[in-house]
Amino acid sequence: MEAFLQDLLYSLRTLRKQQSFSILAILVLAIGIGANTTIFTLVNALLLRPLPVKDPATVVGIYTSDFSGTPYGTSSYPDYLNFRAQTKTLSGIAACGITPVSVLLDGHTERIFVETVSGNYFSVLGIQTVLGGGFDSKEERPAGKSPVVVISHAMWVSRFHSDPQIVGRVISINGNPFTIIGVAAENFSGMMRGLAVSMWVPLAMQSQIVPGNNDLIERGGRSLFLFGRLKPGVKIEQARVEFAVIALQMHKQFPEQWSSRQNTPRRISVLPESASRIFPQARLPVIAFMAVLMVIVFIVLLVACANVANLLLGRAASRQKEIAIRLSLGAGRWRILRQLLTESFILSFLGAALGVLLAFWGTHLVMLLRPPVPVPIHLELSIDQRVLFFTVGLSVISGILFGLTPALQTTRLDQISALKNESGTLELGTGRTRLRNVITVAQLSLSLLLLIAALLCARSLRNAAKLNPGFDAAGILVASMDLNLQGYGEEAGLAFYRRLLDEVRQIPEVKSATYTKELPLAISSTRMSITIQDYKPVPGEDMELHTTWIGPDYFRTLEIPMLRGRGFADRDSGNSRRVAVVNQEFAKRYWPGQDPLGKQIRIGWNASDEEPSYEVIGVAKDSKYSYLGEKQLPFFYLSLFQRYESSVTLVLKTDQQPQRLIPVLRSTVQGLDRNLPLYDIKTMDQHLELALLPARFAGSALGIFGVFAWILATLGIYGVVSYMVTRRTREIGIRMAIGANQSDVLRLILSQGMRLTAMGVLIGIGVGLAVMRFLSFLLYDVSPTDPFTFVAVPLSLTVVALFAAYIPARRAARVNPIVALRYE
Repeated sequence: MEAFLQDLLYSLRTLRKQQSFSILAILVLAIGIGANTTIFTLVNALLLRPLPVKDPATVVGIYTSDFSGTPYGTSSYPDYLNFRAQTKTLSGIAACGITPVSVLLDGHTERIFVETVSGNYFSVLGIQTVLGGGFDSKEERPAGKSPVVVISHAMWVSRFHSDPQIVGRVISINGNPFTIIGVAAENFSGMMRGLAVSMWVPLAMQSQIVPGNNDLIERGGRSLFLFGRLKPGVKIEQARVEFAVIALQMHKQFPEQWSSRQNTPRRISVLPESASRIFPQARLPVIAFMAVLMVIVFIVLLVACANVANLLLGRAASRQKEIAIRLSLGAGRWRILRQLLTESFILSFLGAALGVLLAFWGTHLVMLLRPPVPVPIHLELSIDQRVLFFTVGLSVISGILFGLTPALQTTRLDQISALKNESGTLELGTGRTRLRNVITVAQLSLSLLLLIAALLCARSLRNAAKLNPGFDAAGILVASMDLNLQGYGEEAGLAFYRRLLDEVRQIPEVKSATYTKELPLAISSTRMSITIQDYKPVPGEDMELHTTWIGPDYFRTLEIPMLRGRGFADRDSGNSRRVAVVNQEFAKRYWPGQDPLGKQIRIGWNASDEEPSYEVIGVAKDSKYSYLGEKQLPFFYLSLFQRYESSVTLVLKTDQQPQRLIPVLRSTVQGLDRNLPLYDIKTMDQHLELALLPARFAGSALGIFGVFAWILATLGIYGVVSYMVTRRTREIGIRMAIGANQSDVLRLILSQGMRLTAMGVLIGIGVGLAVMRFLSFLLYDVSPTDPFTFVAVPLSLTVVALFAAYIPARRAARVNPIVALRYE
């Protein structure tokens, strides 16, 4: 310990004397470590931090496969009751679902999201309240008796000003009185990671939240997430075996609801809490995206470490005589090595400390980049113990990466030659010079890799912005509404839709208007199993197709061409024949060479002739429905006025700036129903930003970190060539004394810098060609081996490196031969 303290104090004194070197090294490391800490904080918030429940190690997620075979689907309420009654391995099972509601606060109606939960939700998951309490078994009673609600801590603070007397207060939810019985703990915002809910309402009161909803009695429904808690001493494998048996029993008892389209039994998956933090269907894409970001920032850290290693090798020149004296006085090589590594670790830890401060700023910046979605996004991007452990570990690794090799090289010296070198200038020798060259080449290669990825994403983003989604987004304003929140039934809701459409069409600036259940390229989509006339699917074929409900003039408003027939009109109502419109791919796949007009489709994957049929009256041109890079999908449209949906989006087309319509639209809606809240009002261009978000985020990260790596690599070239000029000053003087001119010297020095650049560029191109294919899921209409990118980036990097090498080369060419001959 005494020796360690000596090393520590001596290292601090040494670094303080060389402030310019120390500050530069710490800044370079801080950016590399800070970038890694920022991204790891995001990974921690999404994937690593346990759900805010009691003893999360004993909590499991329970998922039922859906009818198309997808293993991790949601469950129905009747199935939940069966699971709860039959399980012997779980001490309890809780259910929850997400739904929007309309809440009257301070005289204004707002749309918020609530979790509808089973009565044992708080007790099974061990969720605490700061005021009042949660629900109990009484909340499983039928609806209609004393509706109650638990509010979130954030809502209690922001909307009720932390009122300590809040318990017992009555609020209006969807026009019904609910009594507040508790305030949830501050760190709890629901079981859906990334989505913050404001309230919790018992599932038994579902009919008062969503009038007309039959989810509590329909076994085929899929709307609930289930979480259970293992009994003491029970392993998750035992629960999996038990639920496999339960699944077979459910299939035998309810064959229609528990059979997949392949006529096989549906399955139940039991996953640990660690795999249930994000809905399992989305887990793999999230992990892939986070892995890409972590690789990017780790490459930046490698470039930063290489830069500091080069600085340490250059700094070793001034310490050769010091090291030789210490070795001559009896210090062992390990003792000197430990001293040098101590200095490296001090730099690394100071860089990590500053990096954590940068990470605080970085996480704040990430929180500002909220995606344009109509749901409340919440992630706790805090620097917790796990993040700090990661940063400490990263600083240790960094210290080894940039400190060990220079330290080993520094202690390998000829003591006699070093002691004779009175000036203290180091002659590193061929091996050590080669090390600096290798580090510089590695910097260039890694920087080139990041720059290639950044340019690919930038070109992809530009292409995506120009990509034709199949409709015209210009001049379109969209606004969503949910009539169910105000208690509208189907008849009243349809009448409201017609009145609002008539009113909106009278606005002079509106060219056309329509409705849709879901906008194209939204985060959610609807799929329905259908039976198609004159088409027999092969065994196991997926007949669950994408669809949406739309209003009259939909295709005219979005300027989607009709290839055959017509779109929906005002006359297509519940009193007329049922009609449908299919897209081009639908007609080509299921009725090749046939006229699709007049063909019939039925809802249900094995629908009988008794089921109502929909006659195809038109074929629309293909569009993009789920994401911009998708292949053409078969898609069909149904009329909103024949298949009612309470939650819709109003779509307006105008020749003016769409935002100018917002005040008159709000006024029009309030004129019909002053309590109906409009939400998610935006232009279609703003809506399309959501589809571009992954590419935009990846491109921005790659661009920022790529430029940083490029700057470090350029400094690396400059440093190597500058050191070479200093080291060869006498040689240059001799050459000039025997007849070499300035151009010869310039060419000599530049050639070495360009050799290093050429090696780095060639290696970077080779690695880029091998790994860029893994970025293909982020690219739109651009190849991962795009020739332009693989020519432009290396060429630009070579030009910059040439300039970086030219500055010290020019200085060498201007050396006075007499001064150079007297050097040392």
